[in-house]
Amino acid sequence: MANQIAVLRLLIQAAPAYCSGDWLAQQLAISRTAIWKLVQGLQAAGHTIESRHGRGYRYVANNQLSAPAIEYGLETLPPFKVTVLPTVDSTNAYLRRLVTKMPLTVPTVVVADTQTAGYGRSGREFYSPSQTGIYMSIGLPINSRNVLDAGLLTTSTAVVVAQTLQQLFDVHVSLKWVNDVLVNQHKVVGILSEGITSLETGQISAVIIGIGINLTTTVFPTMLAHKAGSVVANKTSVTRNQVIRELLRRFFDGYPTYRSGNFMAAYRQLSMVINQQVELRSGAQIYRGVVTDIDARGALVVRLETDQVRHFSSGEITKVNLLTGGYHG
Repeated sequence: MANQIAVLRLLIQAAPAYCSGDWLAQQLAISRTAIWKLVQGLQAAGHTIESRHGRGYRYVANNQLSAPAIEYGLETLPPFKVTVLPTVDSTNAYLRRLVTKMPLTVPTVVVADTQTAGYGRSGREFYSPSQTGIYMSIGLPINSRNVLDAGLLTTSTAVVVAQTLQQLFDVHVSLKWVNDVLVNQHKVVGILSEGITSLETGQISAVIIGIGINLTTTVFPTMLAHKAGSVVANKTSVTRNQVIRELLRRFFDGYPTYRSGNFMAAYRQLSMVINQQVELRSGAQIYRGVVTDIDARGALVVRLETDQVRHFSSGEITKVNLLTGGYHG
């Protein structure tokens, strides 16, 4: 498997050029026959590797998830690990199990083609079919030098995802506080942050940010069909690896300074709830009013029906009645 990944990495780095079997064999100190078998294994796993007599092998980007394809071009970022799985119960749950066995020393990214038990806020199921979505989690070590601001980390991640989709696809993206990403007034992305507490110190030792994207998913269970949607409804030349790579580039570029809130202007510009009537659940209470702003810490500022202005740092908007537009939900 290590040699197979090494061959894939060499081919990705050289693409779109061909690599001769001799050259690949020399790089890995193995035979040309071994290279041929490794290429066959990659093709069987879903990677597009073209071969041409006299020229060798060439990698062609496709929708098959690949750690080397995700990592390519991100070498200048601080160190992080990427694991790609064909299937998992939940990328967040996988990372949580990993962290409980051994504390994270560097950021760790887990990506899966499908989830059998993906979940969102309040344990709601996150529909995760294969081939059409992106299901990933970013695990971040937290220590005394890297204090967690959960509100700003969640809002900054929402901006990162929205800007990634805007850059790669010709779509209008909006945010429903705090972390729902919408395209064409349908939810296409869910973001869920979870803290991991150290039993020894009682402090948060890691945070896991789960990101689920309905990239080209067009068929949803009945209970989701009226709210869920896809980023793009038709085939696209943009691969899942490209989306993940750009998302990680933006995330890790901004992560060192996220606590400054320097992205909040972008968040407000993307927000679909400012100046709109909302119903908000916070704890056991339901509040109704008009959103007047998102404050510098990512809290929702609401002028309630009583004319009182409150800042909500946690909660969930359960209903938005847009004064303009067609979204209701």
